[in-house]
Amino acid sequence: MELQRNTHHVFRLMYHFVWIPKYRHKVFSEPYRATLKAIIEKIGYDYGIEVVELEIPEDHIHMVVRGEPKTAPSKVMQIVKLHSNLTQDLQ
Repeated sequence: MELQRNTHHVFRLMYHFVWIPKYRHKVFSEPYRATLKAIIEKIGYDYGIEVVELEIPEDHIHMVVRGEPKTAPSKVMQIVKLHSNLTQDLQ
């Protein structure tokens, strides 16, 4: 892992997010899994969130992202959940 630099500090922030659907139902089957993976990677590209790892088993999602000190982990998760939901509503 390499260190990132800003004007006044050196940092390496990695956030590991795990989120599950209600009652841990197995809703991430294959046609939806690939689509959701592409949507999350596009959101990361659009908002400057570096998605290091993304795994989607059938009943939960693991995501490791690299962040900056100015961005709160809750804000990163808010962006990903909001825009992935909006994109799926449009389809």
